[in-house]
Amino acid sequence: MSAEVLSTLMARSIALTPKADPTPKKVTYKVFWRTTALWTDADIAAYHDEAPLIAEKLINERYWDKNGAIRSNRFTCEDFALRMLCEFAAKRGLPVKLKTGVRSYRNMENYNAAEHDRYASNMYGFSEMVMLTYGAPDMQKTGENTLPVAKAEDLMPGDILAQALDRPGSVAHHIQVVVEASASRIDIRQGDTSGWSTRPNTTFQRMIGSNMADPQNDGYAGMSIGKGFYEKKVVGWDYHNPVKGSMHEDFLKIFQFYRWNFMGFNK
Repeated sequence: MSAEVLSTLMARSIALTPKADPTPKKVTYKVFWRTTALWTDADIAAYHDEAPLIAEKLINERYWDKNGAIRSNRFTCEDFALRMLCEFAAKRGLPVKLKTGVRSYRNMENYNAAEHDRYASNMYGFSEMVMLTYGAPDMQKTGENTLPVAKAEDLMPGDILAQALDRPGSVAHHIQVVVEASASRIDIRQGDTSGWSTRPNTTFQRMIGSNMADPQNDGYAGMSIGKGFYEKKVVGWDYHNPVKGSMHEDFLKIFQFYRWNFMGFNK
């Protein structure tokens, strides 16, 4: 790590005391992964290149749960996009900063027992911590979490499709992640949600101890990762779901397009 990068990280991370104050201050960090570099154009290009491989890894990955059963990954739609980002950033020691309606999250934070003790100090712990409060509308926080992508032809692997233009107020309620993009076809992968995942049902579920948004909870609503693709037509882009055998004409028009705010994570 260069001296310039180290200086930037220290200035960003540590609240310095005045020189006149001789009393040392002890700062305890929760480190999910160490930030050893800052995002560059080369890292962003690598993320786009590796996004399809990360998605396939998460589809094919198997693990033992706490009861010894073999499981495959399950994600809600926004959680899948988050995990893809964290997989890449943690491997390269790159910072991630994400904001929800609750607070901002970083991969290295000032330690707080109430916020941190239930989460492992690794990429999985950070992902689970953010997933608890990060929803599809948080993808629309441009200039913070994401940046807008102007049109479908500009999309790249790893970019985000937010289904929003079919609801009052254009509030996002479903997320897809691009894994391949050409002039005539866009392939996506997506998490999904089982059950009725809106109020008042989510409130009722919490009252009985089942949190559909918490990946550590048995009531987590995430599902296996699904596949789909869009085909360019004379008018718009038609969506195909090969598993369900369904097709929706001109379906991309109800989505907004976003890219992670990589350089913003450096600040």
